[in-house]
Amino acid sequence: MGLQINNLYKSYNDLLLFSNFSIDFSEGNITCILGPSGGGKTTLLNIIAGIVEPDSGSMEGFNSKVLSYIFQDPRLLPWKTVRGNIEFVLPHSQPYSKRETVTNSLIKLVELDGFVDYYPSQLSGGMRQRVSIARAFAYPSDLILMDEPLKGLDVKLKMSLLRSFIKIWQGDRRTVIFVTHDVDEALMLGDNIIVLGNLPIEIKEKVSINIEKHKRNIGSDYFQNFRDELHNALNH
Repeated sequence: MGLQINNLYKSYNDLLLFSNFSIDFSEGNITCILGPSGGGKTTLLNIIAGIVEPDSGSMEGFNSKVLSYIFQDPRLLPWKTVRGNIEFVLPHSQPYSKRETVTNSLIKLVELDGFVDYYPSQLSGGMRQRVSIARAFAYPSDLILMDEPLKGLDVKLKMSLLRSFIKIWQGDRRTVIFVTHDVDEALMLGDNIIVLGNLPIEIKEKVSINIEKHKRNIGSDYFQNFRDELHNALNH
């Protein structure tokens, strides 16, 4: 059945964001949500997370899910090291040896082996976001929400972080809802890509990509067709 939001209504004062809006997400996949800035994408994630209450509507399949949330700002604990920030979210009921193994594995996957004892203030923005990604996977969640976590990063760093994320996800295929305004990010990550329109929000386009993420060449003609389709939906 997957995860479903049905007949969602949400407004702020006189601004109607969602009107009879419905959307569903496939479990075990990455769904990327594209849309204009200020278009309610973050509000949608916050409704899913229970941070924001909808005016009306129903949500099916979410109540039983444990969530991780990766924000634009990494939100690391400044008094804890790289290792400490990741270990912090692991169940303390686990033996220390297991927590250490999990932490070391994630640190290696995000390529921060040489920085385990560094504090957030000693790391670059990209490194801090790597820790944030590792921490989200360390937490025993079923569903990971990502709100434009790569916004403002240069292209080279963004691609590096996406590759780190893909490596972790391939070993632990959780359900991910990834909000972005960047078409190439969506093409690299998305099993399903949904384009949202202007307010009140409607779904303008849905695209599915059935190619393993590590095999994707988003510069190819095949992906150019997807890119054109998505840009056309965003701009009309």
